[in-house]
Amino acid sequence: MNPIKSPVPASVTETISEWHIELQAPWGRAALVAGLVCAALILVLAVIGLWRERRSVRRWTLLGLRVGATAMALLLFLQPAVVFQDVTRVPNHVAVLVDASESMGLAEQAGAPSRLARASALLARSSGVIEGWRKEHRVDFYTFGNELAPATEQGLAHASGPEARSPSTRLREALAELRMRYEGRDLGGVVVLSDGIDNGRLGATSTAAKTPKTEALDADSQDFLRALGVPVHTLWAGSAGLRDVTLVRVLADDFAFARNVVKVEVVIRVSGAAEAGWTGRTLPITLSRDGAPVASSSIVIDPEQPEQKVSFEFTPDRVGKYIYHVAAPVLEGEAISDNNSRTFLLKVIRDKIRALLVAGRPSWDERFLRGLLKHDPNVDLISFFILRTPTDIDTAPEEMSLIPFPTEELFLEQLRSFDVVFLQNFNFGPYGIAPYLGELKRYVEEGGGLVMLGGDLSFSLGGYPHTPVADVLPVELIDDALPDRLVSLETFRPQLTPEAKGHPIMALRPGVRENQQLWDSLPPLEGCNLVLRARPGATVLLNHPFLRTSDGQPLPILAGSDMGKGRALALMSDSSWRWGFGAADRLAEDARGRAYQRFWENAIRWLIKDPELGLLRVEAEQPEYARGEEVRAVVRVREADYRPARGAKVALTLSKSGGGQVLERTLTTDDQGQATVELGKLPSGGYRLTAKRAAGGGLLAMNQDEDVFLVRGAGIEAEQPEARPEVLRAVAEATQGSFREVEAGMAGMSFLPPRVVKVSQFHDVELWSTWLSLLAAVACFSAEWWLRRRWGLS
Repeated sequence: MNPIKSPVPASVTETISEWHIELQAPWGRAALVAGLVCAALILVLAVIGLWRERRSVRRWTLLGLRVGATAMALLLFLQPAVVFQDVTRVPNHVAVLVDASESMGLAEQAGAPSRLARASALLARSSGVIEGWRKEHRVDFYTFGNELAPATEQGLAHASGPEARSPSTRLREALAELRMRYEGRDLGGVVVLSDGIDNGRLGATSTAAKTPKTEALDADSQDFLRALGVPVHTLWAGSAGLRDVTLVRVLADDFAFARNVVKVEVVIRVSGAAEAGWTGRTLPITLSRDGAPVASSSIVIDPEQPEQKVSFEFTPDRVGKYIYHVAAPVLEGEAISDNNSRTFLLKVIRDKIRALLVAGRPSWDERFLRGLLKHDPNVDLISFFILRTPTDIDTAPEEMSLIPFPTEELFLEQLRSFDVVFLQNFNFGPYGIAPYLGELKRYVEEGGGLVMLGGDLSFSLGGYPHTPVADVLPVELIDDALPDRLVSLETFRPQLTPEAKGHPIMALRPGVRENQQLWDSLPPLEGCNLVLRARPGATVLLNHPFLRTSDGQPLPILAGSDMGKGRALALMSDSSWRWGFGAADRLAEDARGRAYQRFWENAIRWLIKDPELGLLRVEAEQPEYARGEEVRAVVRVREADYRPARGAKVALTLSKSGGGQVLERTLTTDDQGQATVELGKLPSGGYRLTAKRAAGGGLLAMNQDEDVFLVRGAGIEAEQPEARPEVLRAVAEATQGSFREVEAGMAGMSFLPPRVVKVSQFHDVELWSTWLSLLAAVACFSAEWWLRRRWGLS
């Protein structure tokens, strides 16, 4: 039988005294019921027997004695006792959770208090209510966002309040962690102050629900909330009337093909347009790459169509990783400015290597090179090799005539669509190309690859001294009108320089010794163009065995250099085709026959900066970082024979997209040729990492690599900044809590009462085992018997 307890005092102390009555009879439940039935039957029979007695005094006197006697009999039968005990009450906990995510730092209108400021003001003016809770509960304070963190009432209620830094809100996860913190202890209730934006598992709630209900949460979330077993009271810190322009998302692929059209779609949402007076305004949207405009579009603001989409189409012309930026202007009265722009990465890869071959006249060298490029499935070749000048008279039939050289189309419209340009024994003078040589120079400096091959119409013989093209060649040209000083007709076998022994262009076979033997076995070259010297910063890969430059150095035959973002290669001979003899014997593994093909394949890969040929690689550990996240980068260095470069010194530069160097460091690689650098927490934006290592002298031999990465700006909550009360309302309904706005205050919230957790001592007083109880029972029975006899009643 459940004990009958005394009332619970209003004020909870650590230890209190209380009493209750319990029955100590050893009888079972059936015997107790039978005893009570017998007592009731005795009383009923007594009433029936005395009902005919006309004298009320006698009737009620005898009935009272019968009730007293029966009560005394029940007292002896039930054996009741009063139990006195001292108990310990431990107050349970009420947890107050304040949302400290980034969205809580927003205000619906410029100049209005932020959502977090409204929550802090509520706590400040509710100090009396909270103090009342402490009479029965212990009140704990927390902030939550990505994770739950302890806080203090003073810190949360202060005018400055906590900082809204967390990039996301995860209410369900915070409640789960809260439940774990109080495992084994009592949690009497939870109070949540938030704007309702949730990016966690509760985020599946439909934000479009017109009449938010508990069903807005999925079944799993409802089960979780009910399993908490405590009321969760929610207070909405947001308000209506947000005025903002948001670039919600950018729909773009992670990669694209060079020289293929790329489509990027941007979703823009405009909130509070009518209230802000923006209706009908044209909002321009711009797309830029590394600070340079790429495309633009616009929308007309319409309150009836708050979310609109714009599309951009552009054609990337170069391979690499690029940072693109989409932005809309900040309008007057906007609550948030950080979400008016979005940045994304696009990796541009090759579909095919696009090559342009321009030859001055047909030759064996032109035939071999054009055939090699034409039959390579990875190369898309455009070639011009039989030319006529604009002054030539067209006397042949139309179907037999030669087309004029398409100067403007090639060097203005299509030049940057090529990965590599070959100038093979080509003199530009007769074709009106001189005004366009500056474009060819810019093409190289902006990332293109240029190859100039020798012949009687090339280098100085082709009129290139003092032209813009001469500025990007890896050799300095002789300015002399005498042809015999510009060319040598002697046969020679070129010699590999020390820098060439590990260079990827010259790697015809694996292994330094085997590669040297193959070069020594190749057929000699016939004649070469004379140059003044190698340009400072260039790397010479092949030298003439006996000819010297004016400064006494061996005459360079093959040299290359980095020029701006591009590369240039110069071969001072038109007889490299001789290295292709025996190409038909490939099935017989004739290494000499494959040398010509391997040489030009290596040269093209080097010119287009194939990453696989790089001896130095730098890479950020992640392509994108959250704001406030630590940024790390890894540098890997290999020697010329591709062994890990131990102890290599690398200069690392970090710059922000659009200009501005952030830091510069010198790294030293470990035994595996790697070095990791901590770049710290960086402001939002796009960044470029540049790593360089001097190896062997000259820009060509300098290892260099780049990588780009992003630090995200506006967080995920800024993509949809509207405060949403429906999530908080659904949470409160699922837990039998209350939902209200912060202006309604915190009074009237109910929580689970504290529990008795320990009985320290007790004693009982048996009401039935006293002489007074026995005397009262005997007196009642005796008095009734005596009066019945005297009054003549049976």
